[in-house]
Amino acid sequence: MMYIYNVTTNVTEDVVKDWLLWMKEVYIPEMMATGKFTGAKMSRVMIQEEMGGKTFSVQYA
Repeated sequence: MMYIYNVTTNVTEDVVKDWLLWMKEVYIPEMMATGKFTGAKMSRVMIQEEMGGKTFSVQYA
């Protein structure tokens, strides 16, 4: 059996670039370093939220 841990986040337009950099360089590597996951995949969720921003999903397996 395989479990997938999914985290979906809405990020305001003004910080998307910095947030993506932080996710790729800091947060995802730290999550992987726990030894609990074998891989991570980040995707853009194509949805328009009333509050605006961009939505991303990170799935850890």
